[in-house]
Amino acid sequence: MSSDTTLNYTIGDLVPYGTLVWEDDEDKTVYITRDGDRMIIRTEWKNVRAVLERNAREASDFNATGSHGEMVKIASVPLGLHYEWEREGITHDEAALSRRLNDGDFAKLRTNNWRV
Repeated sequence: MSSDTTLNYTIGDLVPYGTLVWEDDEDKTVYITRDGDRMIIRTEWKNVRAVLERNAREASDFNATGSHGEMVKIASVPLGLHYEWEREGITHDEAALSRRLNDGDFAKLRTNNWRV
């Protein structure tokens, strides 16, 4: 093959039909599925239940009237959700992050009942 030869491959040429595991580590498994001309990338995050259970324990142990320093833990966010919020611009916008953490839909992320 000469140095000026161009290969015109698409991702579909390189990935077989069906689903394959692209990445698998302790935090997540990434699947790539080829469906005709479409490529679907799906990420399954592991240990989300453990984070939510730990948050619930910390929230029940939290003493709102106790002595606190200047920094108080308010939430633990699973890594996958953090990445999603980062893509949405939430993590870099203090007001948006506060609204998100104060939203009742995300109450299980909280480790206390104080408002952000």
